[in-house]
Amino acid sequence: MAYQTVARLEELPEGRGHAARVGEVDVALFRVGEAVYAMEDRCPHQGAPLAGGTLEGCVVECPLHGWDFDVRTGFKPDDADGFPIPCYAVRIEAGVVLVDVEDEINRPRRGRSAGRGRSTRRGRSTGRGR
Repeated sequence: MAYQTVARLEELPEGRGHAARVGEVDVALFRVGEAVYAMEDRCPHQGAPLAGGTLEGCVVECPLHGWDFDVRTGFKPDDADGFPIPCYAVRIEAGVVLVDVEDEINRPRRGRSAGRGRSTRRGRSTGRGR
C-alpha cells in the first residue's frame, strides 16, 4: 500500500486528535509541535476512538475510561515493555501528511530473537520466560 495521503498539515489542530482512514485501518493523527504521529484509532480496552481523546503533551487519554498512551510510541507512559497500540510511519511533504499503515514502527518485541519470552543481557540469554 505504501504511503497514503490522509490530511493537510493545517487540518491537524495542535493538542487534539484527527481521525482518518487508510485502507481498512482507522488511524488517529496527533500534531505535537511540528511533528505528526499516527496510531491505530482504537483503545484496546473497549475500542473507543483515541482521536476523540484529550492530548496533553505527547500523551492521549482515551475518552471512554481514561487509559493513556504516548502517541510517539503507542505504549502506556508507565509501561514501556507492554504491548503498544500500533503506530505508523508518517511523512510530511509540501504540507501534506502521508501515513504508511504497512510500516508499523513499534511492533512489539521487534528485532528480538525467536527465543520467545527470553531476555538477554550482554548478548546472552538469561533463559527466563520459558
